[in-house]
Amino acid sequence: MLNKILLPVPLALAVGHAFAADLPVFHADTIVVTAVKTEQPLRVETDPRAPRQPVPAGDGADLLKTIPGFDVVRKGGSSGDPLLRGLGGSRLNILANGGFVYGGCPGRMDPPTAYLFPDAYDKLVVIKGPQSVKYGGGLISGAVSFERKTKPFDEPGLRFDGSLLAGSADRRDAYADLTVGGALGYLRLIDSHNEAGDYRDGNGQKVHSAYQRDSQSLIAGFTPGRDTTIELSGDFGRGHAAYADRGMDGSQFDRSAWGVKAEQRNLAPWLDAVRLAANHSYADHVMDNYSLRPQPPGKPASASNPDRTTDAAKLEADLAFADIELTAGADWQKDRHSSRFGGRDYASLPRVPDQHLERAGLYLEGSKPLGGGKLIAGWRHDRARAYYDATATQGEQLQDYRLYSGFARYEYKLGSWTRYAGVGVAERAPDYWERSKVSANRNVLQPERNTQLDLGALYQGEQIKGSLSAYLSRIDDFLLIDTKASQQTRNIQAYRYGFEADAAWQFAPQWQLSGSAAYSWGANATDDKPLAQTPPLSATVSLAWDNQRWAAAAVWRVAAGQDRYAIGQGNIAGQDIVPTPGFATLSLNGGWRVSKAIKLTAGIDNLFNRAYAEHVSRGGADVIGYDRTLRVNEPGRTLWMKLQAHW
Repeated sequence: MLNKILLPVPLALAVGHAFAADLPVFHADTIVVTAVKTEQPLRVETDPRAPRQPVPAGDGADLLKTIPGFDVVRKGGSSGDPLLRGLGGSRLNILANGGFVYGGCPGRMDPPTAYLFPDAYDKLVVIKGPQSVKYGGGLISGAVSFERKTKPFDEPGLRFDGSLLAGSADRRDAYADLTVGGALGYLRLIDSHNEAGDYRDGNGQKVHSAYQRDSQSLIAGFTPGRDTTIELSGDFGRGHAAYADRGMDGSQFDRSAWGVKAEQRNLAPWLDAVRLAANHSYADHVMDNYSLRPQPPGKPASASNPDRTTDAAKLEADLAFADIELTAGADWQKDRHSSRFGGRDYASLPRVPDQHLERAGLYLEGSKPLGGGKLIAGWRHDRARAYYDATATQGEQLQDYRLYSGFARYEYKLGSWTRYAGVGVAERAPDYWERSKVSANRNVLQPERNTQLDLGALYQGEQIKGSLSAYLSRIDDFLLIDTKASQQTRNIQAYRYGFEADAAWQFAPQWQLSGSAAYSWGANATDDKPLAQTPPLSATVSLAWDNQRWAAAAVWRVAAGQDRYAIGQGNIAGQDIVPTPGFATLSLNGGWRVSKAIKLTAGIDNLFNRAYAEHVSRGGADVIGYDRTLRVNEPGRTLWMKLQAHW
């Protein structure tokens, strides 16, 4: 498959030089990204294709880990579960090209980011906290949106973006993104391949972690007028992944999705744009104990094949009245899940529906200049209906939720400083995974409600840039997973606070010192315990030199130990085990801008080969041929090199 993907790259290079009169520069302003800057209050935007350190895996989770406030629950070489400010799962909305993404596995083998390949998207947007209502309901933690923005063509032309990556543990990645078009539209094809073998931790022990993913995307856009865009898209992914934290591996990660979007701009002085979108996604996942590992002696072959179908639609309009800007919208979503279990003959068995969920929402978000600053506010109402299917229970059971969300934030800019303060409220219904862990009365779970205060400041100077954001949160009816209780999902009272900070100092024309830090604290007031799966204080410092031709950097990451834990408690992604010691790692990278169109970068992650694990890592499992560890350890010393081409 790798050769199949690599062949179009030189061909596209030759064709591209024939069409391109002036090669543009790369998207990123630095050769290797070592820190993501916050340039808007509670909103982060970054280029998912930019080389960065540590080198991310072939899915979306490890890309998020480079943003302050994110952690990833490691299970193997890929398919980690992202947490923002210590909260993930359905508390963190994941969108791709405007549509919601969900996995099928009841044990979170395939979180949404397992199906998303960063190179297939043009921009990553992160919303922190309940400070927007446009990214779906229930932003308890925030939202992540992988977005495509295909620039229309004024005249016939061709654009190309591609890369090759090689690294330790037989890591091989390749992607090609080719767009051709003219004044009436464009056609875009994206192809990516990601694979790696088992990596070794800092002790030299091999971790059961090999994976392979392939994905293709086809986008057709029609631009009959300057203010009209109609776009059709299809995404197809196939893969498998080994896991060190459980008795089964993901032998199949198949996802097929399509979407249609239409936008009409400049309709009237008071109507800037109207957008309509519809999305369909189907995830077909298989886990078993024999495809990617030796079958345990004395145990029969076992396989599970859950699948999930998600349909969604959205209508949105941008309005303007004097100095008030508004976005009004309505969205709808239907989610259906089924499973089948067996041995090697699982595919011949019928699927059994177990749950399906429906949600419909209305929202309004806008901004207005006020008192020398700006007021941003939003309101949202959702109706969620969750069903246990009759085939999974003694009869179909329905839970009906009326959910409300809203926020208000004031931003004030004075000189180089922007200060802000905001209050947000978000309500979220129990999700499929939480509802699956209820063993007694299925009607006792209540929706959780987060009330949060966000405060912060941004500084944008000529040589120094930075930001600081802090939050204080109370979550009523927090949905806790407690593996030691007879009913594993229950509501508790939770309190949280924390901060993220980042800064960059251009202390010389070609030198920059930058750093970031994040801290979260949580308490389970009902049980008088710490709130489980809360990551400790962590910080990153980097020193970089870049003369726009050559570049080099050193990155030091440190994490404190975590002695606030609650054994057996946590979330749908994982539960606390024992305290975690702190650690520190040093990484180096370098780069060369060969030309405007070619960039070569390389790096060494975990230079001193430290053996360590994150606090939110899953516990290690017995896998034949591998040493069991308390947690799934992070990779040891890792070397990588990446070649990029762009015009």
